Amino acid sequence: MSDPAPAPADSRALIAALGDMPVERFADLSGGGLDIAIALGLRHDCTISLVSLLPDGSFDGAERDWIAPYRDSLLAAGIPPGRIEVVVGDSGVKAWDVIANLAGFGRLYKIRHLGPFLPRALHADSVMLTEIRKGSGAYPFLNGLGQCETVGKMQRGGVEIARVLFRPRAPEPAGPDADWAALARQLAGPEGFFREGQAHSFLFVPRSPDVLVVSFDNLDIAMTKRKERRPWGYEFIEKQGWSMLGVLANGWTWYRDPWVWSEFDRLRDEGFFARFKRVVFYGASMGGYAACAFAPACPGADVVAISPQSTLDRALVPWETRYRTAWGFDYSGPYGDAATVSAAAGRVMILYDPYAPLDAAHVARFTGANVDRLRVPLMGHRLGSALHQMGVLNPIILDALDGRLTPLSFARRLRARHGFPRYQWELFQRALDRGRPGLARRVGRWVLGRGDHPAIRRAMREM
Repeated sequence: MSDPAPAPADSRALIAALGDMPVERFADLSGGGLDIAIALGLRHDCTISLVSLLPDGSFDGAERDWIAPYRDSLLAAGIPPGRIEVVVGDSGVKAWDVIANLAGFGRLYKIRHLGPFLPRALHADSVMLTEIRKGSGAYPFLNGLGQCETVGKMQRGGVEIARVLFRPRAPEPAGPDADWAALARQLAGPEGFFREGQAHSFLFVPRSPDVLVVSFDNLDIAMTKRKERRPWGYEFIEKQGWSMLGVLANGWTWYRDPWVWSEFDRLRDEGFFARFKRVVFYGASMGGYAACAFAPACPGADVVAISPQSTLDRALVPWETRYRTAWGFDYSGPYGDAATVSAAAGRVMILYDPYAPLDAAHVARFTGANVDRLRVPLMGHRLGSALHQMGVLNPIILDALDGRLTPLSFARRLRARHGFPRYQWELFQRALDRGRPGLARRVGRWVLGRGDHPAIRRAMREM
């Protein structure tokens, strides 16, 4: 069977339906999502995986015919070659944030052939953009795995084709990981401790009594996405000689677990935090929420949060359209609404993109006098990744954890973005989106005067 032709180029409705969803990993299963890949690649600087599946959902180790021209088109659009990968076997399958399945399974091929593939390719907040041919049986199959939202319909050869956003059903929280438990006990050593509940665990690694960093992380990321298999910042914190309390979630739980709450109560009541001269709570996104929400366990502690949510309580933030898997949790209680309870903290330093509407709306809910809003414009929700690529994340976080971060020192560090291709593209694109081509040309000339930028160079030629 021949490879499918790309889907129609206009996928604006599908891209718009993703909203402000953070995208770090994108995959195309059939070659029909080129325009989506370019849009997400330029906006999010995400990895783009070209998945070479056969019509029966298996791999044969070869590249399908659509992959070479697709890759060439990505490069011509300004996607860095290091952000493009081809998956030709099971070992390359990972959990992607967004999957394009256009002109593929559900339209040309039977979607049930994706049955063994999808559980490995999707995480709790993944979205699959797919096309469903009327009468194909794809809706019953997908509805058995999650939820379908029809975005639009079209006619192809007299047959109705629906364009659909598919979101997987949230899995039940996993139990303790045996490999992690063994590793954690080793890291804790005789003076530390490791405690585990059904879906969360606490790891304390004692070092200096001067500083304790309380970090919040996802166990799946720590164990499968990092070669060293350590909680976030483990080696970074170790180099400073600081003590560390790692709180790990076995899934996208937002730490809404009574066991976690009781553990923080117990640590507070036992005087654990009082043993340290300085305590800092740190996290990003889900972890950023937790860093702010659990700060009351140690009144006066500082908080460093990157792109945090304030809560996912639908009554308080009905405008929040992401993280559906966590909408049903209980966000009440003394560790519930981070925007309110973080008033008990000392200094709350929040790094965020003011042009990411949902992130900015959450940060606007933090109204306490102890809140410092540190703006990172045009870097999106995953701004930590952007700061890392610019080489300034570690110095900024080190200053924040050490209590030396000021708005002035932060602004000086952030000057590095002027030479960052993603930031340059966002400036250029924002001028175009606002109907100001003259400004876009000035931005383009400024960027190209500093060095090459293939995407802007190409766009300037076409203006």
